Amino acid sequence: MKIKKYQARSFSEALALIKRELGEDAVIISSEDKKGSRAYVEITAAVDYDLEPNAAFEKNPRFPLQSFAATGAQPPFAKGGNPLTPPLEKGDTGGFLSSSACDIMDLKNEIRSLREGIEAMRNSGCELTLPGQSKKMFYFLRERSIKDDFALSIVERAGGLEDLESVMSGDINGARLFSRKTWDLSCQYSRRILMLIGPTGAGKTTTVAKLASKAIKEGKKVAVIGVDTFKIGAIEQIRIYSKMLGIPLDVVSNAGDLKKSIKRLNDRDVILIDTTGQNPRDNEYIGSLKDVYRTGLPVETQLLLSASGDCDFLMETHRHYGSLPVDYIAFTKTDEAVKLGSIYNLCRVYKKPVAYITTGQRVPGNIEFVDSRRLTNLILRTGSA
Repeated sequence: MKIKKYQARSFSEALALIKRELGEDAVIISSEDKKGSRAYVEITAAVDYDLEPNAAFEKNPRFPLQSFAATGAQPPFAKGGNPLTPPLEKGDTGGFLSSSACDIMDLKNEIRSLREGIEAMRNSGCELTLPGQSKKMFYFLRERSIKDDFALSIVERAGGLEDLESVMSGDINGARLFSRKTWDLSCQYSRRILMLIGPTGAGKTTTVAKLASKAIKEGKKVAVIGVDTFKIGAIEQIRIYSKMLGIPLDVVSNAGDLKKSIKRLNDRDVILIDTTGQNPRDNEYIGSLKDVYRTGLPVETQLLLSASGDCDFLMETHRHYGSLPVDYIAFTKTDEAVKLGSIYNLCRVYKKPVAYITTGQRVPGNIEFVDSRRLTNLILRTGSA
């Protein structure tokens, strides 16, 4: 257990220091806004470290590691030893051993007590000492599942609740990929090749069908390529959609075949690549996606994330997909999400433009090409009042 006070010019600056030193699992115990000629904030934070046996031994003054090194004897926590029963020297009565064991047990009990206290504070919720209006804004944003450090950053830049939309929309970069005005201007090649990636359940196949419908409506010649490298039969859904839309479908199993397929479809204005969803922690899966970029194809990558998913999982997803050249992110299943703060969180983390959101399963339809203000408005409207 580590407890420490931090002083900084702002809450967001203090939280950045805490995160850098104590990590993501740190808990705020208390905070105070210090007034005066040089105003500052003071935050007390704690992190719950599990006590490793070697660490406990090293910190116990009765058993300095250096003394064992000097004599050449094995320390009591050497491999195969019992951390609470160090070897007895010849003639030792065992009294010293009993005392040390009690000391370590006392230390463990103290850490357990501190841990329970921190857990109780985490469950009850610690109050941040903020001015009235700022505190109101902070809890308004937190209620919408916006991360604490991001919420504090917004509060510092907003004069009041009426400023939240403009401040937050400035942090979100929206991109209207499929509007008539930007289609040709945003395309640096003679055709667009869009590959949709994302974890299982993100709704990639349904979104491919929505995008294909949109492009057909705009007079584009469209084709779909299904990359079915992991699960036999996983391609059936896109096969049904392609038949319904009357567009060609190619099914490939590797990056080499994908390149050949794109060459065969050289008369198409838009080629949509549907990939099978896998666990982003799967290195083989990520490696198969990297193979596509090694072909040199002008592929535009859209990472799809479910707005109804757990925010921690989405953050973890970001870490694994971060090694891929993602051009845009898109959020699906917004109609199923109780709160949409994770959209803002992911926009801040990814720093990528948002291509669109999906609002249901209907094809065609249920897809919206939002700008940053519209997206911010949706985020602020979710959650409790």
